[in-house]
Amino acid sequence: MKADAIARLASPCCGEPMRFSRLLQMPGDVTELEAGSLACSACRREYPIVSGVPRLLPQGRSDASVAATSASFAWEWSRYPGAMAEDERIFLEECQLPASALKDKLVLDAGCGMGRYALVALGLGAEVVALDLSESLARLIPAARENTRLQVVQGDLLQPPFRKGTFDIVYSHGVLHHTSDTRQAFLAVAALVKPEGLLSVWVYGKAGRWRDFATNPLRPGRDWVGRHRRLAWCVVGIRQLFSDSLRLFTVHLPLALTYLLCYPLAVLGAVPLLKYLTFSVHPRFKVRLIENFDWLSPPFQFHHTKEELAEWFEEAGFDVLQVLPHGLVPKPGILGRKRRE
Repeated sequence: MKADAIARLASPCCGEPMRFSRLLQMPGDVTELEAGSLACSACRREYPIVSGVPRLLPQGRSDASVAATSASFAWEWSRYPGAMAEDERIFLEECQLPASALKDKLVLDAGCGMGRYALVALGLGAEVVALDLSESLARLIPAARENTRLQVVQGDLLQPPFRKGTFDIVYSHGVLHHTSDTRQAFLAVAALVKPEGLLSVWVYGKAGRWRDFATNPLRPGRDWVGRHRRLAWCVVGIRQLFSDSLRLFTVHLPLALTYLLCYPLAVLGAVPLLKYLTFSVHPRFKVRLIENFDWLSPPFQFHHTKEELAEWFEEAGFDVLQVLPHGLVPKPGILGRKRRE
């Protein structure tokens, strides 16, 4: 943990500032703290620092689904291939920002997983704080030890352990729908953005109402979806029904068995037309395998429309700047700027 990072941390229990409680090293003597504990300045609850990571998980939560979510993503991201050549392109497309927008900005990766996009943001010149619920964040620890502009924090997106109005840019890509309440997680994360700061979010989509689906923006090269939009609407609905039916069983299975069952789906993901009934069409088999597991294993999975997401941005005091275009399957994503009060 960077010694000066405490200035932006807040207690997950009540939002009050944190203070150092027990340390093996004095903050003034080193820049990186490997072990010790932090305490809430108000209620005095203590939180450990382990392997240089402040472990700021809300105390008293015993929800089995939250624990299962953490375990599922730890399993998933420990098997992900790691950084790929496409990461920067995908990250910038999903953020809907130019590369220059991140330089010298304080950025929060809200739900970093194993940190593939946190490393992209870091490479683009940002100071990055990477937050995740699961132990998958351990894959970022070596990079954080080597780079003073990267801080890893363990925490819950429903009770993020940061002071409000801290970050210039916050992004959360494909994460908030895996919490127990997508809207509440969104509002909690949105509160961390500075006035006039930027927030980029995308969540899982659904067919929804025809009038909403009919206005979904499409990526270049997806003109065929536009020409057959009614058919696409039906396919997305059937795919969702297939997904929901599978998940009735897969969320209760041991992780290893769910992973094994994803092999046939990963094979089908390379078959024309049939691939759209699976949950990944990535060209690499290993990535398809893990992305299908990502879809079928986590206990929480909610689906939303761009209209819902736009309402949340408005509720949180943001102006919508851009809406993310996508392919056949809706991927509601918005870039917004926080208004000054």
